[in-house]
Amino acid sequence: MGSVVFAGAAILFAALYLLLRRSVKLAAEQIRHIQFDLRTNRLIHFRSPDKQLEALLVEVNRLLSARQAERILHERKERQIRKQIANITHDLRTPLTSMLGYIELLQEDNISAEEAQEYLTVVENRAKALRSLIGGFYDLSRIEAGDYPVLLHKVNLQVLLKRALFDFYPEITAAGFQVTLDLSEGNCSVIADEEIVMRIYMNLLQNVLKHGHRSLHLFQGVKEGKCVTILSNETSSLQEEDLPNLFERSFTADRARTEHNTGLGLAVVKGLMQQMGYRVHAEYNVPLFTIYLEWDK
Repeated sequence: MGSVVFAGAAILFAALYLLLRRSVKLAAEQIRHIQFDLRTNRLIHFRSPDKQLEALLVEVNRLLSARQAERILHERKERQIRKQIANITHDLRTPLTSMLGYIELLQEDNISAEEAQEYLTVVENRAKALRSLIGGFYDLSRIEAGDYPVLLHKVNLQVLLKRALFDFYPEITAAGFQVTLDLSEGNCSVIADEEIVMRIYMNLLQNVLKHGHRSLHLFQGVKEGKCVTILSNETSSLQEEDLPNLFERSFTADRARTEHNTGLGLAVVKGLMQQMGYRVHAEYNVPLFTIYLEWDK
């Protein structure tokens, strides 16, 4: 009787051993296939008679899932970089092409002094736009690398906004905007970098000139215990689905209909606000586009 039990136990052990070996072999084959096909999303799927082997395979699947997630993230970043390079190339080529065209006109023999001066003015304006564009790319790269210098101290937002408006007011009125200002008398002093705040205001007003029309409403004051800046203008170049991408590098809602097509301005605004620890977001209720700057006190 004992020999029968022993023989049965030996057969069961041998069967389990062979099944375990087969499971290990299958696992090794699946891992080998996954290793050869780096783009696969496959995981190891089968049941093993050994709980410890199953636990090991669970951990292997976790490693595979993590590697697949890293691959997907890497591919997404590569696509974004290629798109950004294409946008940057387009944005740089546009003013350069225009400048070269006018330089060729200047080299003609039959142009008048008035025409030559006009062409030189155009070339100068395009060169300034190109310089501003290159500066924007440089600033954004420093922001993203955390290498943009920030000198924090107490600043009065009302004074800085009035200064920016004074600089841009002739251009805004010449463009036909009906401007409504609502600057609260409350205390809007925050801890910030004065030069960065001015850069933010200037980028926002430049964005209004490039993409807005008809009306501009600007509020700055204290709401719910914190300073806010709310800039609202009419626009026809946005769609509601553009909002999630609005602050991305080189995003443009309407590249086909505007020569000022870089989206760097709002990307720089977001990066600079975050550098100082503040927030920015946008809303679009046709035809009004509104940007909110939140300066926590």
